[in-house]
Amino acid sequence: MSNIPSPTPPIRRIITGHDKDTKAIVTIDDFASNHKGREGVINSLIWSADEMPIEIWSDEDYGARKVDRQPPPRGTNICYIDFLPGNPREMHRTDTLDYVMCLSGEIDMELDDGAVTHLKAGDLMVQQATSHAWINRGTETCRLAFVMLDAKKQPGAGDVSPPRMKPHDGTGDLPDPPLRRVVTRNNEDGKSVVAMEGTASNHKWSGRGMVATLIWSTDECPAEVWTDEDYGARALGTQPPRNGSRFTINDYPAGMPGRMHRTDTVDIIVVLDGEIDMELDDGAETHLNKGDIMIQQGTNHAWWNRSDKTCRLAIILIDAKEGGLAITA
Repeated sequence: MSNIPSPTPPIRRIITGHDKDTKAIVTIDDFASNHKGREGVINSLIWSADEMPIEIWSDEDYGARKVDRQPPPRGTNICYIDFLPGNPREMHRTDTLDYVMCLSGEIDMELDDGAVTHLKAGDLMVQQATSHAWINRGTETCRLAFVMLDAKKQPGAGDVSPPRMKPHDGTGDLPDPPLRRVVTRNNEDGKSVVAMEGTASNHKWSGRGMVATLIWSTDECPAEVWTDEDYGARALGTQPPRNGSRFTINDYPAGMPGRMHRTDTVDIIVVLDGEIDMELDDGAETHLNKGDIMIQQGTNHAWWNRSDKTCRLAIILIDAKEGGLAITA
């Protein structure tokens, strides 16, 4: 859309896939160019899906599609949205579970009753199909990353889910800085409310020093958004359950070596802070900096932090089609 300005700074996206021998490769490394918008808002599509489990064995660029705000049934939209200072207020809602990351700037999220929650860079939000508006009252553009999962349109039983699990055991260094988590839901009167706000505290640690913090998770599609359960308190392995997802923040300490692994998932990776190297099967590496976004399509990979500071990644894993390769995470 030629009349839509390009986002500033540009959005680097990296997509991984497989060659004819099922070796992991980088298939796309470019700047997002599929933009749409309205006054004061620029929406850049990164990737999308129209089924669950998600297709990861195609060479289509799912970031080149034309998509609606509401994903298709069992679908997903992944986008960066830039809110310019003074953007007009627009109340809206979708039948989706939204994983939201504030990448830069600051913004107000307003709910039905006028209650406002202020977000700044590094804050995380889970929106459960709530009516809301984004208002940038600051002096610089605010950039938010969204992963929108199709959700139930009304309360009711869904597919049978696995039993609830206890949080992880273990000890280690806590994420620094702490992770602020905000969760919205609809109350008994159908009004949008902030249900949870505080420091995310469900951590697990690897032997290499990485700490993963679970923000939210799902175990069915469409996603459940009509319960008061804290899905960030569950203990889920790296591979999400069938038709499920998991949203974590992973802190990789300076000097941490890599470990090759893969899952049958689409992985949405956003660099929140620092820099990191992503290694594939043949030793080829891609260097990622703050603000970059990567879509991994079930590829074997390792994360190497060769810098002198911690790298923080937001990682959303969504169940994807199996292709005969082993899960090694």
